[in-house]
Amino acid sequence: MWKFDTKVAEIFPSHARQHIPNYDKVIQKTLDICADYSTNSAIVDVGCAVGETLVKLHHNGFVNLYGVDNSQSMLDRCPKNIGAEYILSDNFEINMTFDVIIVNWTMHFIEDKRTYLEQIRRRLNKGGTLILTDKTSVHDFPQKHYYNLKRANGVSETEIQAKATSLENVMYIQDVQWYLTAFKLEGFTTHIFDADWCFTSFVCK
Repeated sequence: MWKFDTKVAEIFPSHARQHIPNYDKVIQKTLDICADYSTNSAIVDVGCAVGETLVKLHHNGFVNLYGVDNSQSMLDRCPKNIGAEYILSDNFEINMTFDVIIVNWTMHFIEDKRTYLEQIRRRLNKGGTLILTDKTSVHDFPQKHYYNLKRANGVSETEIQAKATSLENVMYIQDVQWYLTAFKLEGFTTHIFDADWCFTSFVCK
């Protein structure tokens, strides 16, 4: 079973770039969206992993940063010199509000997505933005091209199959239409800002 343990944390940046389509591109677009806000705006990265997005936000001048993850191994590798506050949590029951909530490549590990989105909505300030990227398909056609992308990035057949097996009963995938409907029910106006094989990025105002 897939776990974000110390072994994964040590290799996460390179692993993510091999396995996640448009990884750096989505992070850059996330920064572009955040640029609409002042540098003292409260921004939280949910599923922050080892803090790559937070580091880039810090370098862009943002000073009110938070990272949430349910893996202590990941948080241990987050930089401690960027002024971010890190929170170990399995849910989003955090007693503060934010101007921007980033949830990139995280929701497919959460089974009760509707409750999680409700919690996020309650924690967004007026005029706030949700940025969310998730795996939105496991159908054979896009999955075939997704695996081809991994192969092009140097992932072996053994690694592809091993990861697919380790993720069985760990991921809970919903399609694009499910997300668009769920966002509408939460009162968001939503735009898709990136999409590639099996993955979709949304910005919700």
